[in-house]
Amino acid sequence: MDQGRSEASDSEVHGALGVSEAGAKDPAATDVSRKTTPVVVPEVPPDPTETPIARAAEAAVVGRGERQPWPRPPRCRIMTIANQKGGVGKTTTAVNLAASLAQHGSRVLVVDLDPQGNASTALDVPHHAGIPSVYDVLVDDRPLAEVVRPAGDMPGLYCAPATIDLAGAEIELVPVVARELRLVRALKAFDTSNLDYVLVDCPPSLGLLTLNALVAAEEVLLPIQCEYYALEGVQQLLNTAELVRVNFNPGLHVSTVLLTMYDGRTRLASDVADDVRAHFGTSVLSTIIPRSVRVSEAPSRGQSVITYDPASSGAMAYTEAARELAMQSAGAR
Repeated sequence: MDQGRSEASDSEVHGALGVSEAGAKDPAATDVSRKTTPVVVPEVPPDPTETPIARAAEAAVVGRGERQPWPRPPRCRIMTIANQKGGVGKTTTAVNLAASLAQHGSRVLVVDLDPQGNASTALDVPHHAGIPSVYDVLVDDRPLAEVVRPAGDMPGLYCAPATIDLAGAEIELVPVVARELRLVRALKAFDTSNLDYVLVDCPPSLGLLTLNALVAAEEVLLPIQCEYYALEGVQQLLNTAELVRVNFNPGLHVSTVLLTMYDGRTRLASDVADDVRAHFGTSVLSTIIPRSVRVSEAPSRGQSVITYDPASSGAMAYTEAARELAMQSAGAR
């Protein structure tokens, strides 16, 4: 009886697989099997370069080597990147705009006026104690040319680093005559004829360091975070800039406003962006910098996001913002 059941089971299995007892396949069963497992061929886009992966790859290639030069200003533009509120992207903006401009043929000097030295870190410039730095320029009248260093391996990009000593500079400069003119004198003694841009990265305050930066610059680049609190201190900065313009630097003006840390998922970010555009008008760049993990990761590698991940949303946004800045120099945006 067991042998009979076994033979019956074998017959059922062979029948299900389309195989006869003689070992030959059953054509009818084979046809059924083919019909139940159709082969699906994915559709190919008409233009393969229009896929998201292809666009990211193209951006990566452009970020690594194939770049068109942008217009260069007729003379060196000295810009102070200032906002007394911390965490709005001053250092990130200074580093990535400088890197992108340098990649496209400009010669850029970043002056790190923040005692934290984050811009120096991101540009891979040593700034430990004992290194000649901006502190020596402001306090000891050291020539700026002696502290400027090339920034990493990027041609055309330079940095005047900041050390922790700069934290005490404001106190040490209190008894100094014309203490608010220390940086502008250093820049006038420095040969800027070979530079296209000088970007001054300020600390998150309106102290003596920021005052020196405002006196030394012709333009203010104002990064504004797309959050409510970021708007509260802007008026105070504008009032300070106006006092500097009246008393020390008649040519100072807010030439550029950049919206940073934009989160498109929130209504507040859109409202802040609309308010800023309504107040500052054409000074606001069209490009908005989104929140990006890659932007935060890049300084830990001693790089800007432009070189760390050129295909990321943050890198592409800063590249486009830098292009707008370059177009300003050419008289068009």
